[in-house]
Parts: sequence; C-alpha cells; structure tokens
Amino acid sequence: MTVETSMLGKKDTAYRSLTQIIVELIRQGIYEGTYKPGTRLNIADLAQSFNASAVPVREALRNLEAEGLVEFRPNRGVVIKELSASEVRELFLMRLPLELLAATQATLNADDAAMDRIEAILKHMDAVVETDEWHVLHDQFHHDFYALSGLPRLTQYLEVLRGQMRPYAKLYLSDPKHVRMAQEEHYVMVAAARRRDPEAVRSPLVEHLRRPAHMALKALGFTDLKQFDAHFELLNVPRG
Repeated sequence: MTVETSMLGKKDTAYRSLTQIIVELIRQGIYEGTYKPGTRLNIADLAQSFNASAVPVREALRNLEAEGLVEFRPNRGVVIKELSASEVRELFLMRLPLELLAATQATLNADDAAMDRIEAILKHMDAVVETDEWHVLHDQFHHDFYALSGLPRLTQYLEVLRGQMRPYAKLYLSDPKHVRMAQEEHYVMVAAARRRDPEAVRSPLVEHLRRPAHMALKALGFTDLKQFDAHFELLNVPRG
C-alpha cells in the first residue's frame, strides 16, 4: 500500500503533509484493528508500505505517541499501546465530566439545521447496523454533536481520549443489545438538544458511558464496579 493509493479520493489530501497523511493511515489501522494492542510496528516496514522514507514515519509515530496510541519501548521499538483495566477506568472517569460539558453546551447552542444534520447521521446508522460503517458514523455523531459546544479545545481533547479507547471499542460495540441502547440514547440526546434542554441530555449520556465502561472493565478483569459507579456518580453533578 502506498500513501497515494490509500488516500485516493480524499479531496483535501494536497493540504496535508506526508507526516499527517501517515498519522491518519496508522491511526485508522489502530482504530479498525489492523494494528492490535501490543503489536510491534517496524519503522522500515511501514516506510516501505507507505512508499516513504523513515523520517516522516518516525515523526508520525511520535505524534501518535502524544495521542496515547503507541509507545516507544526500550529493546522493542514502537508498540501499539495496551491499556490496563486501571487505565480504562481512568479514561472513562475523565471522559464523563468532559463529555457532559461538551453535550450540555452543545444543547444550549443547537439550532434546528444542525440537529437535522446530526439526526441524518443517526438515520444512516439505523440503516447500517452490524457493519463497520456504523462505528465510523458513531464517531462522527459524537464529534459533530460535541462540536456544537463551541469549545474547540475541549472537542479536540475528547477526540484524543475517545481515540485511546477505540482499539477496545469492540468489547462493547460488538454487543447488539448495547448498540441498540446506545442508538436510543443518541436519539434522546438529539431530542433534548432540539428542546434546548441541557439537563435532559445528562441522563442518557451518563448511561451511554457507564454501560460500555462496565463491559470493558469486566472484560479486562476489573471487578469492583460498585466503587467505579460511586466515583462515576461523584462526577455527575447536575447544576443547582
């Protein structure tokens, strides 16, 4: 695979540096499971596959290290980051207050045209359940919804936090019951935004994060879910 062929069809490719393109390609491979947690990445092999020199590949990997997706290990080189149960717990505890802030601010800023566009994403998701496209659209829904917050630094940081969990998303997004409930919560969030009701977006979003957190933590051997829930609730503080 070369950079040129893999990025064919992206209209804005010309505006990205070679390093940025390689970052996107490797990130996509991590998100889609092509590169699994714990996998060693060989810089020379990557350079050959992208028809590039080692320099932009190494720069791209350093960028991905800053995102928490890979790590440079002594004697092992570059490895796809593996998360422990403790790290997954930390990520969900970090995400809750930040996603609540983004969602409530987005609800205050929402307009009908924006919500029409976002609801169109949900209807597309309804048509592609149990496909890889559903997962792509799921990411797009949250990105576009949170972008309405008007808080670009927050939105960017949430992309990093959510991205660190992406290799583990199949622990819960492969469960049809969870996917169905998640989609129901998406529609409740959109309805709350249409009413400009920020408090009404809180409950569906809390459950939207709590349920996958339980599923991921149990799969990784974390057993004290009551303690997790207690900490989770401390972060879910509604406004007075």
